Amino acid sequence: MRRMAWLAGTLLGAIALPQAAGASGDFGCDPAWRLFNREFNRCSNTALLSPGNDTRVNLLFLARDRQAAPATGFAYPGESLAEPGLGHNFFSWRMLRGSLYPQPEAADDDNPHYGSRCISLASGTSAFNAALAANRSVPAAERTALTAARARTGLYCTEEASGYVAPTGIASAPGREFAGYLDAAEGFYIEDFARARDGFTRLRGSKDPWLAETAAYMVARTELNAAQVGAFDEYGSYDAGKVDKAALGRARGAFDDYLKRYAQGRYAASAQGLIRRTLWLGGDAVGLAREYERMLAATSAATPAVADLVQEVDNKLLTTEGGRAIDGPLMLATADLMMMRESYEGGPQPIALAQIVAQEKSFAGRADLYGYVLAAHAFYVEKNPAKVLQLLPDDARKPAYGPLAFSRQVLRGMALAAKGDRNEAGFWRELLGGAKGPYQRPVVELALAMNLERTGRLAEVFGPASPIGETVLREILLQNVAGADLLRSQARDARRPVHERDLALFTLLHKELAYGDYAAFVSDSAMLGASASSEGGLWDLLVQDRVPAGLFRKATWSDGYACPALSATAASLVQNPRDVKARLCLGDFYRLNGFDDFGVFADDAMRPKRDELGGTPSLFVGKPTPRGDFYAQIIADSKVGGEDKAYALFRAINCYAPSGGNACGNADVPESQRRAWFQRLKKDYPASPWAQKLRYYW
Repeated sequence: MRRMAWLAGTLLGAIALPQAAGASGDFGCDPAWRLFNREFNRCSNTALLSPGNDTRVNLLFLARDRQAAPATGFAYPGESLAEPGLGHNFFSWRMLRGSLYPQPEAADDDNPHYGSRCISLASGTSAFNAALAANRSVPAAERTALTAARARTGLYCTEEASGYVAPTGIASAPGREFAGYLDAAEGFYIEDFARARDGFTRLRGSKDPWLAETAAYMVARTELNAAQVGAFDEYGSYDAGKVDKAALGRARGAFDDYLKRYAQGRYAASAQGLIRRTLWLGGDAVGLAREYERMLAATSAATPAVADLVQEVDNKLLTTEGGRAIDGPLMLATADLMMMRESYEGGPQPIALAQIVAQEKSFAGRADLYGYVLAAHAFYVEKNPAKVLQLLPDDARKPAYGPLAFSRQVLRGMALAAKGDRNEAGFWRELLGGAKGPYQRPVVELALAMNLERTGRLAEVFGPASPIGETVLREILLQNVAGADLLRSQARDARRPVHERDLALFTLLHKELAYGDYAAFVSDSAMLGASASSEGGLWDLLVQDRVPAGLFRKATWSDGYACPALSATAASLVQNPRDVKARLCLGDFYRLNGFDDFGVFADDAMRPKRDELGGTPSLFVGKPTPRGDFYAQIIADSKVGGEDKAYALFRAINCYAPSGGNACGNADVPESQRRAWFQRLKKDYPASPWAQKLRYYW
């Protein structure tokens, strides 16, 4: 499922945008292991600026690129953020943000009033009390009364009723000003905005610096809240037609006035953010787009504030109808990439080249970014790798790369791969030297690994001098492509992580059994250590914390038909590969331990596609034998009789229970054949427990 709802429209001075957020969502999380990324998936983001990336990811990388944000302090996400199976190649927005800005986030989400005008209740109380204490002109008794009154201000926020009681006995001039502030604040919290406006306005000229500045700021906040009070219903649904435009205009003027008087004031950052809200509420998409572009350039990329801003841009403009007004290079490039996503039957087509060409003036001074957008269109939409090579010169020998420069070179490498250039591997090796930014090196390692796999040089991926260190890349190739010798050597390589070695051994033993190399299985089983786990079952070895290699030594061997341990079964098959009981017992091992739809017995849909890492044919020699073939062979063998023949018939029929689909991996047989097996079992072996147990043939 992908967020691909698009706005119908044409270029209106800038661009028409998808209406749905091309950002994140709670969708599937199964990235394709390749560089080509044109379909949105919340965790398929990479360091390569691409159409399939979350719009927030692309925009954040561009914002960091513009300021050459250092990669110092970057660390891949820990367990609290990491998602299994992604390695260091792919990530979600949450993972990226947590990796780039690992410091604790603001506690706003813990504020019970988050998202309402009451959000400032606690901080406002602290600031009021501090300012009151600092003003020595207020008598001590009055400070006590004012502090108590402040504690009752805003009880509406928690008790849905006003509990405010005005302080009495306040005679000093500064004390009366603080009392006036409390009265205005109470009006603000209970939505008596006229009372709040009048009270705060009177205090803008106060001699107390905190009162004067805070009142100026609160005049603007009061007008803003008055403007939007009728625009949101109890469920948070927004109706732009119900915004009080007059109050909104006054709010904008008051914020401008505050920033003019207090450019570096204590509320300056908040005022700037609320000015953006006035633009959004007023439907001023042009003004909002320009303000966002200005702030993307001004906000430090070394702080989490830039990620907050990117999130806001995405929510409020980039992926909404207002996005038509975008004409700044960072957001425009992000939107263009989003509009290069794969189109689907009945949906709008990707952005046309003519639309991008018409944007050239909007990219003034950013020829590098404009060239990348053109090259991305040439690759993803036009499918013209030769054009990409013309647009993006080779620059693969730099000591380090920002996000854009890195993306330019990776896209060039992808074009080389698409053209089958014989120098592709050399290009990736050169680029590795400068791939030092967040998540960059795994992208290049993936590209190089795919090249080596497809050019018959798989052993180079695992050689002692290999630059490919990402465990998940190596494991994909071990599980899907590697031959016996390579798996054996990797299972013994003490330099590699335990998970990788265990996966190599598990895959080796599984395939030796499946391909009928029973002697090798017996020999290689000796590598199973005492700590080999048999827990966890078989679902996705790349994701599982432990690889259950111990299953080949300690598992369930039988559930009615008497079978020895797998080691004994394998030893019998070494002596005689057509040993009837041993084949039946190996079939039971597969059945009882989850191998029927795993590994070489899984459906082709479970294997990597041809254009993905691990998508080339396995280097194991021969053809795997599923347990269904054992049953068919034994049923057809006239020399087999008694319990063994009955059990083979019983198991062959049960391959289709209960759905009628074959779960045993061999070719399907028609229902008439299953009926014939059923009748034969009942007729020829009526005393067999298998004949007595079986009631259907599905």
